Amino acid sequence: MTLNPWEGVQTAVTRQTSEGKPEAGFVPEQRLTVGQVIEGYTLGAAFAGRREKSEGSLEIGKVADLIILSQNVFDINPHKIGGTKVVTTIVGGRLVYQADTK
Repeated sequence: MTLNPWEGVQTAVTRQTSEGKPEAGFVPEQRLTVGQVIEGYTLGAAFAGRREKSEGSLEIGKVADLIILSQNVFDINPHKIGGTKVVTTIVGGRLVYQADTK
């Protein structure tokens, strides 16, 4: 079990374990797109917490919380999404985390 959300995104998209099992995917007709999963983790989570008017998407009037990733999860092999790292975190418009790039 992991708390890494990128492994969860990868599993939702591929319907496979990180080892690629089962080969055809578990209930493959339930695969989601990367966009659907990201929306679930962001706007969907805000909606579940009744905070969709102030959080969950980048819009005027909402808090400026965002992350910058090590790779474009919309543009890579879905089996590589689990290796994504957060390189920058901005909360309330303030930089709160910057990965060591050395």
